[in-house]
Amino acid sequence: MVKKLDAAANDNKDAKMGSFVVIMSDDTDKLEKTLKDLAEKEKLTKVMLGIESHTGPEDFKISKDADVTVILYKNKEVVKNMAFGKGKFDAKAVDAVAAELKSILPEKKDKK
Repeated sequence: MVKKLDAAANDNKDAKMGSFVVIMSDDTDKLEKTLKDLAEKEKLTKVMLGIESHTGPEDFKISKDADVTVILYKNKEVVKNMAFGKGKFDAKAVDAVAAELKSILPEKKDKK
């Protein structure tokens, strides 16, 4: 998913699309190296990686039962909050996120 987000951000520069992945944990020392390694391995150029406490910001309304939460926002406003239980963030879920992402991006104009 991280690589797809990075590609989407690169493909939608004109829409000023940004993306980030936040791992929620209190084990910051171990995760910092893991995220650095991931960024290097996947050659990420646009997606930002971060670490947040396991509860997350209160106003994001992160489900306590979710293993993965995807938040899509436009113009600094949350437009979709998708929560996935343990083991539910699979290829089908990634496709669902990609479809939602397309729905909030402006249509690309053909360049001639």
